[in-house]
Amino acid sequence: MKEVAEKYFKLFSAKDLDALDPLFDGRATLRDWEIQAEGKSNVFVAMKEIFDSVESIKVNPINMVSTVSPPQVIAELDIIVNNTEKLAVVDIIDFTDEGKILGIRAFKG
Repeated sequence: MKEVAEKYFKLFSAKDLDALDPLFDGRATLRDWEIQAEGKSNVFVAMKEIFDSVESIKVNPINMVSTVSPPQVIAELDIIVNNTEKLAVVDIIDFTDEGKILGIRAFKG
């Protein structure tokens, strides 16, 4: 699961929705301090809105822990927006038993 999470962070930083697509389950959800989206297509609409609102975004994992039951990765991140703004974020990424991303909950601070 850590490998999928690392790939997700890399592709998110590249703003590559096409490459992100196979990582996500159709029932995927996304929630952060501003967004709530349910269903893969709505999650991707929300991500596209994020990508369109910034010139650049770089996700740097600081620490990651994975659990087996439930299958998830908890990641402490530094997110650099437009090469100037640094956000401290914790992502909790839930996975299906098949290793697809089922949900992402992001917390700032």
